[in-house]
Amino acid sequence: MSQTNSPASRYDATEKWCNNIVKNGGNVLFDIESFDYEINNASEELGFPVESLNSFLRNIHLKHVKRNAGALKNSAQHLIRKYYVGMSMSILNISKKINYPPSMVARTVIEHVVSFDGAPTNRRKFVTEAIRDPIGKLSSPTMISETYRGSERFLSSKTEEESTIKDPFSGKCICHSEHNETTRLAIEVMEALGADPLYGPRFDKERNFVGVEYEIILEQNLRTMGIPFETEDQLRIRGTARTPDILFPCPVAIRVPQITVMKSISNSEGDRLESQLHTEAKDQEYVWKMVCWIDSKALFGDVNTHQTSVLPQAEAYVHRFGPGLVLYWFGHAPIERLGDGHGDVAVTGWNIPQVFMLPTGEFIGSSK
Repeated sequence: MSQTNSPASRYDATEKWCNNIVKNGGNVLFDIESFDYEINNASEELGFPVESLNSFLRNIHLKHVKRNAGALKNSAQHLIRKYYVGMSMSILNISKKINYPPSMVARTVIEHVVSFDGAPTNRRKFVTEAIRDPIGKLSSPTMISETYRGSERFLSSKTEEESTIKDPFSGKCICHSEHNETTRLAIEVMEALGADPLYGPRFDKERNFVGVEYEIILEQNLRTMGIPFETEDQLRIRGTARTPDILFPCPVAIRVPQITVMKSISNSEGDRLESQLHTEAKDQEYVWKMVCWIDSKALFGDVNTHQTSVLPQAEAYVHRFGPGLVLYWFGHAPIERLGDGHGDVAVTGWNIPQVFMLPTGEFIGSSK
């Protein structure tokens, strides 16, 4: 695979790579070390930053998850009886077979295999707690439904090598001498969580931390520049609904590229082609755009995620507060492919704009 040059061709090549990974499954989606190795290699070959590629792949994989969630739910009982019980196939191997995230398959198996007669009345809460602490919540044989209890193997009946597994949260190894009554279910749930490179409590927590981190970076930059604003938390205290991360008390202006998009149908498959037209005069390459808010996105803004998720949210902010800015910290698709909410939603990537213009006409930033 050769490194491409233009942003558009690089984006297309990267999207194709992500789609192939999601479609074919393979060990890359079921082993964290393989995942990291492939991501780093692809990043170098595609000329695409690792963080951006990771985010792009997860965005595309999330579509796959949502598209197949119903099928998993409808066939769960059949899969468990045929593979988990009938063939003693592990949760991780079932996940590979159906090309679905191990942590989500683990949750489904818990929902069907656990007896909720003696469990807390809040079933969903218990399953969530079991995912966070499989050993603590699933180690008792009495937690297993009688229908599936015969398929259970207990850790004490295995050899030490077979019964040693790494806790996906602490990184510590758990062996039979420490938990001689640990169920097969508890161990296989831990194995599935430890192999999942994209989902599960650990990664949910990490993504939350990253999101908060970049919101803090945004706030610190604006304070350093002396630009007044209100945060999402402050807006919620005031009872404001549908709050962006940053709301300016008075509109400010930022510089954005002057782009015109021409759409046409010109190939046999009827695909829409978009060509970007830049004004030739240097003093017209950028225009000043008024924004009333900024929404921070600690992810890569691919076309589908932007159009189906981010833009509708941004347009809700436009209705309440006026035009604004979506900031993708890990970059975004070619700007001409992203919707702009009829001109009311600006999009930037990697960092906050270098220059702001206040209502007074004063410029703030590194250059004009």
